[in-house]
Amino acid sequence: MYRFSIWKIVLILGVLLFSALYLIPTPDRFYNPLYGNLPLWMQEKLPRFEVSEEDERRALKVSLADVDYPEGINFQDATQELQDVFRVHLRKLGLEETADYQFDTTEARDFYVLLTSEKARQNPSATLENLQLYGSLPVTLRRLIPNNRLKLGLDLRGGVHLVLEVDLEASKTELLRENRLSIPDRLRTEDVLCREVKQVDAQEALNVFIGIPSRLRADAAEKQTYLEKARDLLNELEFFEDVQTIAETETQTTYQLRLSQSGIQKYSDQAIQQVLIVLRNRVDAFGVSEPSIRQEANKPRIIVELPGAKDSSKPLEIVKDMGRLEFKLVEKSPAGGNLWRGSGDTPPPDTIPDSTEIRYHYETGDWYVLQSPVLLSGDRIVNAGPSTGRTSFDIVVSMSFDGSGRTTFAKVTGDNIGRHLAILLDGKVQSAPVINDQILGNAIIEGNFSFEEANYLSNILKAGAFPVGVQIAEERTVGPTLGQESIDNGVTAALIGMVGVVVFMLVYYRLSGTIAIIALVFNMLIILGALAGFGAALTLPGIAGLVLTIGMSVDANVLIFERIREELRARTSGTGGVWPAIEGGYQRAFITILDANLTTLFTALVLYQFGTGPIKGFAVTLGIGILASMFTAIIVTREIYGLVIGNRDMKKLSI
Repeated sequence: MYRFSIWKIVLILGVLLFSALYLIPTPDRFYNPLYGNLPLWMQEKLPRFEVSEEDERRALKVSLADVDYPEGINFQDATQELQDVFRVHLRKLGLEETADYQFDTTEARDFYVLLTSEKARQNPSATLENLQLYGSLPVTLRRLIPNNRLKLGLDLRGGVHLVLEVDLEASKTELLRENRLSIPDRLRTEDVLCREVKQVDAQEALNVFIGIPSRLRADAAEKQTYLEKARDLLNELEFFEDVQTIAETETQTTYQLRLSQSGIQKYSDQAIQQVLIVLRNRVDAFGVSEPSIRQEANKPRIIVELPGAKDSSKPLEIVKDMGRLEFKLVEKSPAGGNLWRGSGDTPPPDTIPDSTEIRYHYETGDWYVLQSPVLLSGDRIVNAGPSTGRTSFDIVVSMSFDGSGRTTFAKVTGDNIGRHLAILLDGKVQSAPVINDQILGNAIIEGNFSFEEANYLSNILKAGAFPVGVQIAEERTVGPTLGQESIDNGVTAALIGMVGVVVFMLVYYRLSGTIAIIALVFNMLIILGALAGFGAALTLPGIAGLVLTIGMSVDANVLIFERIREELRARTSGTGGVWPAIEGGYQRAFITILDANLTTLFTALVLYQFGTGPIKGFAVTLGIGILASMFTAIIVTREIYGLVIGNRDMKKLSI
């Protein structure tokens, strides 16, 4: 006797609805009001933007002081992401950066969009509303209602596929360098005299030389308290093992900090997340649509897929350049003068003062002796762009800083009038102009740029610098012609397979074959909807998995139908009707179907775990297809039988 199961019907309709929602495009006029233009975590965790009129300045303001950031995101990342969102959507409203608005942050962690032009200041409330930052859907529903759509992979659409590896050795070097420069200032702010920090040659360690003030040398207790304070401060440093004392004198104690393996791993994990953010910003800045940038599971590798890119030359430049901008003072020449430099044709000096270094000009090869401390870095840049020089028509790169950056830059230039300030990009000197006066506004980089070179450098600076080095592990360019051929062949194969299956099922199983075809269409809908929902792209191996799934889905139905036939033959006419035979067929076929599908599912999991690229694409589609085919074969077709036949007193079944 058939019993109507409301929960199964609700489950089937729910899966059908969500699969369709993931596949049906949402028009822009509905998308933005429903989903909002801010990332979901911002809509959930950030306070609402408001119109501010402080100090006669009109601005859109939000406080980031008490925000609970997701893992891997900090204040700097959040402000950069906000700037990217505002740039895109203010441009749609006809407002341009610098001309109509500027970004600013404060020490209190307030983020401002300053409306500077009359056009922007006319109705800031309407501007804020038209930006549609927040969606009308509640956050709980946003987690259920999809905003992803099915995308075509590179092998179908064409583009560039890059695999990047984070340089672990560069990670260690950068970590040691950061601490070598920051430890002296950190200790001095706590009234601990740090005379020098040196990296131990060929070791992942730093030697920290702590000077003992003369007033403490005669008092053993005070001296011990002072040294314990220094030790505690050094032990608070992240990524290092407990500090070790390696030398002691009356005037100085030397401690050694050694990187721990867990610290290196943790630093590398943090660096990968920062590289992901910088890469996304860079790719967005260069106008690549629908990029896919993701970390490979449990590996220090990043996969970058840029659909539609014609060749890999520009993407390679984007990911190769570190983008690290630094400002350093040029050391005074011992022969007199404020500029210690030499031609690329002459060798640099053999000995230079401590806390100085030699760097070379990116184009001419001229060498400069620079003071090692970084006075200002590129992480304070809020905007950059090509422009013409103040005294010539040469193309330069103009940069503007955030509030803290402007203050620091003004102090640096004000304290060093007459000195030369070197501007370095990735360790190479771009220019070293003399500071004639205190600079309260923008800075510029000169370098005989073409407009394209200046625009490229501007985008790199705006997107930010990689925290560590990255290297190209794999590079592959897929032409759109190959993609179209793959699409045509894949679709043809799928259609031939589908038509062959449909004809066979209709001829051999008649009414029951029609039910199997309905389940097959439902199965395809579930697979494509799941791929869209997970943010996966449909690739050529994915199409292969789809075609294989068609056969597997029908195979499960064939097993069930043959079992039902056996049940019908075993029952005499008029004994129990058709429905008991259908139930018996499903029960007897279930174990066989489960065993066969689980075996294939385990194979798909192994392929996904140990495979790369196309193999994973095949495994994902195959795995989703297996689960979908079991659902449609065991639940969907049975309920269709129940609704069509149910408790009717039927003596025969079209099967």
